[in-house]
Amino acid sequence: MKRRGFFTAAAIGAASLRVSPLYAQSAEVTLAEVQVLFQSRDLGARRMVQDSLKHEGYYTGAINGAWGPGTAEGFRALMASDRYQRHAPTWTFAHEIQVSETMFFLTSDAYM
Repeated sequence: MKRRGFFTAAAIGAASLRVSPLYAQSAEVTLAEVQVLFQSRDLGARRMVQDSLKHEGYYTGAINGAWGPGTAEGFRALMASDRYQRHAPTWTFAHEIQVSETMFFLTSDAYM
């Protein structure tokens, strides 16, 4: 291989090792993003999320699948919890997935 070809190949290889911005840890997940995702899910999924929040002590309202002040407060408490704070900063996948992981955090075995 010619010297120029080698260096070109090496540069291309090094560039491919960089983490894509889509998969690097991005901005912190916001409550507004969780709300949009929550409201886009079917009633069963929304109830499951509320039930998980309630089971862990973050939510005290009715399991009705509606986003209200209680659900918002439940997610605020979850996102401020030690358990969430230990795991969320280590996530390196796309931001949209981080939002989903936040919403379904308590239903995942990986973080129990």
